[in-house]
Amino acid sequence: MLLFKKMNKKDLERAKNWIISNQSSDGSIYWDEKGKCDAWDHCECLIALAIFEEWEAFDKGIDWILNNINKEGLIYSEFSFNKPSKDFFEAHHAAYIFLPLLQRYLIDGKKEYLKKISNQLSVIYTGMKSFKDSDGYFYWAKNSEGYADNSLITASCSIELSRRAYKYISEVLEESFSDNDDFLSKEMLASQKFNRDGIDRSRFSMDSYYPLLCGYGNKSDVTRLLKDFYIEGLGIKCVIEEPWVTLAESSESVIALIKSGEVEAAHKIFSDIIKLKNKDGIFPTGYQYKLDIFWPEENSTWTNAVVIMAADCLFDLTGKEKAILI
Repeated sequence: MLLFKKMNKKDLERAKNWIISNQSSDGSIYWDEKGKCDAWDHCECLIALAIFEEWEAFDKGIDWILNNINKEGLIYSEFSFNKPSKDFFEAHHAAYIFLPLLQRYLIDGKKEYLKKISNQLSVIYTGMKSFKDSDGYFYWAKNSEGYADNSLITASCSIELSRRAYKYISEVLEESFSDNDDFLSKEMLASQKFNRDGIDRSRFSMDSYYPLLCGYGNKSDVTRLLKDFYIEGLGIKCVIEEPWVTLAESSESVIALIKSGEVEAAHKIFSDIIKLKNKDGIFPTGYQYKLDIFWPEENSTWTNAVVIMAADCLFDLTGKEKAILI
């Protein structure tokens, strides 16, 4: 197999432009023309915009989050054409803002904007921590009636990545920060706290590679990820039993493999991703290989964003540190 070993920003210009073309006037970045938006995927789009130094669109996107957090530092789980479409809050959504903000600082070295919004960032961090139970695990969501009775591995790993980014930002601003130890460990990830509802989530690839993104895996975990989810020549499946590779999961797996020191495997999967780019230079959400169709019929902005993030981690498009790898 010929591995894709060289890339620059120009190769991904159309993917970046697709993200900007789906940004609403209020700053939210829709998944596509159907108008759905959530803060977690929105933040991945902002990281991609930071990589391209598209600061006008980036700033609008940051303002959208800050304008939509409540007094507890939380944001509704999902929006549709700029209005909340779900009435609950997820622990990791608002706090993911720390990663694009850190990525911007790592690229332009300017901390004035971080100083300006530091009080709001503190509220968001406190809101994230409010989901933490007495044993140190994070409930994944809450609504007006209370917390969801479960913790999720992917969400908890996302929270840990946010903690690391906020710690870095706090150091840049010379502000005190007390949470110097990881919120998670490899031992904690084996807890039944992540199975309180009895649903087996090991069938989802995200629960295999997000711990790797946090540095909690080893060689056997990498082997298991590739054995269970990798389809030769196509990429990473979203769900173990479905004949469906998804480009976001494939791209995040690339980043996780880089974090794990498996750069050759990362190149192999990224080469698969590039082959699925459409004639307009935009990446589809997924490919159902048994039916030989792209499914669903969408080119989600967050998919294109994570492809850009993976390319930056693999080919160092910016020449700067990567917030996702801190």
